[in-house]
Amino acid sequence: MTDIQFRPPVTLKGRYLELVPLERTHAAGLAEAGRDPEVWRYLRIGPGHPPSLAEMESFIDQLLAFQAAGELLAFTMVLLPERSLVGIIRFLDIDRPNQKVELGTWLDSKYWGSPLNAQAKLLMLRYAFEVEGVHRVQLKTDSRNLRSQKAIERLGAKPEGMLREAHLVRNDYFRTSFYYSILAGEWPSVKRRLEERLSVPWAGRAPS
Repeated sequence: MTDIQFRPPVTLKGRYLELVPLERTHAAGLAEAGRDPEVWRYLRIGPGHPPSLAEMESFIDQLLAFQAAGELLAFTMVLLPERSLVGIIRFLDIDRPNQKVELGTWLDSKYWGSPLNAQAKLLMLRYAFEVEGVHRVQLKTDSRNLRSQKAIERLGAKPEGMLREAHLVRNDYFRTSFYYSILAGEWPSVKRRLEERLSVPWAGRAPS
């Protein structure tokens, strides 16, 4: 059986993004990246609104506590070449005995529709399947979040159905989540799809 770790520190670098270990010192840049209320509208964790510096520090502390317990591995998304901070992506629900993990992401809304989500997912999926050797990567999103559902489907992840009203979130709302997955045998085709998308130049930006 593969000895799955998902332990810090890990850094992953691509064409437009570098994923670096999440740190509390990133709070100011991440608070700026999360200034649009739409970023938080459907997320289960986090402040639920554009965070103050103190709220972002508290959110990062929460993630780092889970990371210290071995339950997740979190990265700050750093835009290249300017190195501005544009979001957080993480491995969560790490199930080492069953060789599976989940991906969770939030990204500055001004980069929605850009190649950054595809770049981040390629880096994370490649690490999960090719370095850690997992069998399954899971993604989920709020049933109301059509934008996120379309983004996950564009990755080539397979829809698995929904978990109905399983989590009580903000404003006494019971969230229904749509689930997707990618299995190890499906990774080569998903990888090709992502690489093809990223081979198209990003309009108005030269590769770093």
